Amino acid sequence: MLERRKAYNPPTKWSDFEEKQLLVYLQENDFDSKELKKIFPNRTLPSIRSKVRKLRIKYDLFGASYRDEKELFTVEIAKDIKPKIVYEAYAGAGHQTFRWIEFSNEVYASEIMPIKLEQFKKTARINHFNTFSKIGKWYIFSNKEGKKVNLFIGDALDAIIEIRSQKINIDLVDLDTCGSTLPLLPTILLVLTPKHLVITHGEFHSMRFKREDVLRRLFVHRDITQNPLPITVDEMSIELDKAVKVAALRAHNETIDSFWPILKKEVWLGGRFRGMLRRYYQIGKPKATSDCINEITNY
Repeated sequence: MLERRKAYNPPTKWSDFEEKQLLVYLQENDFDSKELKKIFPNRTLPSIRSKVRKLRIKYDLFGASYRDEKELFTVEIAKDIKPKIVYEAYAGAGHQTFRWIEFSNEVYASEIMPIKLEQFKKTARINHFNTFSKIGKWYIFSNKEGKKVNLFIGDALDAIIEIRSQKINIDLVDLDTCGSTLPLLPTILLVLTPKHLVITHGEFHSMRFKREDVLRRLFVHRDITQNPLPITVDEMSIELDKAVKVAALRAHNETIDSFWPILKKEVWLGGRFRGMLRRYYQIGKPKATSDCINEITNY
C-alpha cells in the first residue's frame, strides 16, 4: 500500500546570511543535495529544496546552467518549421519566448507568477521589443519590425481559453516547465489543435527523488496499483513518450478527431542523469485506435 507522505516540522525562517550563502552556491553550481546538506547541516532537504525554488524564481536561475542548450534547440526547431504563431506556456522570464519570435510572426505566452513580469520586461528590452502596452489581461511587446509578443499573467488554462475565444490559429505549442505538463496536455491539444509540440520533461525530478506517488499519477497508461520504481533514465524516457502519446490520443472521444504526436528530435538539458529532456513532436492524426495502442504496447 502506498503510504501518505509524512509532514515535516514547522519551517524555521532562513537568515539573511543563509539566503546569501545559498544564492552564491546556486549562481556557481548545479543543485547537489549531498553538498547542500553539508553546507546547511541543520536544514532538512525539503527546507533546502523549497528555498532553492524560491531563490531560483526570484533571481531567474531556473535552468540557467543549460539555458544556452535549450535556446539552441528552440532555434533549431524554429528555423526548420518556421511556425507562424506560437503559444508558450510557463514562459518565465521569456528566454525561449524571444527565440521563437525570431522565426515566427507572433508569440502568445503565459506565466502564472506575477513576479516574472519584470524579468520578462527586461528580456524584452534586451531583444529590442521596446514598445509596451496592455489590453485586458495581455501585456503586449512590439519591435520596430512590427512583430508582437503577447504575455498573459495567469494560469495556462485561462490563457488558452482566451486564445481560442479570439479564434487565433496556433501552429506550435511549447510546454516548458520544471514540473509536468502531462495532465494539461489533452486540453491544450483539444483547444488549440497545434501542428507541432515542444515539451520539456521535468518528471525526471520525480524519478530522482523517488516520488512514487507522483509517477503513479502521471503514468496513466500504466497500472496505478503498481510501483513504477525503480526505473532507469532510458526506461523513464520511453514511459514519457508513451504518456505523451496516450494523452494526445485521449484528447477526443473519436479517434478521427484526436491527435498523434510523432517524436522528431530531442535534447538532454544538463546531462542525462541530472537534467531534463526536451522533445519536439510533429502532430498528426492517428490512423486507428488499434494501431496506436499496438505501437504503445509494443514499444
